[in-house]
Amino acid sequence: MQFRKIATTLAAATLLCAAGSALAAGSEYYPFSEIMSMKMMDKNKDGMVSKKEYMDMMSLAWDMNAKKMGVKGDKMTTDEFNQLLTYLKAGG
Repeated sequence: MQFRKIATTLAAATLLCAAGSALAAGSEYYPFSEIMSMKMMDKNKDGMVSKKEYMDMMSLAWDMNAKKMGVKGDKMTTDEFNQLLTYLKAGG
């Protein structure tokens, strides 16, 4: 009886951890149209987008999509880059 309780508790803990990971992964992704919005880019809320703010958002788009595509490291092949461009043109 004690073994069944421990096994059930362990299974529940495993499911909660997996659900938490899935939610965390989901919160890291933003649609490209949202990334390209003034609201997302203007981090200091001064009503303008600086070059740094723009480049930070482009970096975020790269990172999110590279992760989704399974890109290893910080470089893309021509095929991976073309896939990224196609994805971005489609609006993420």
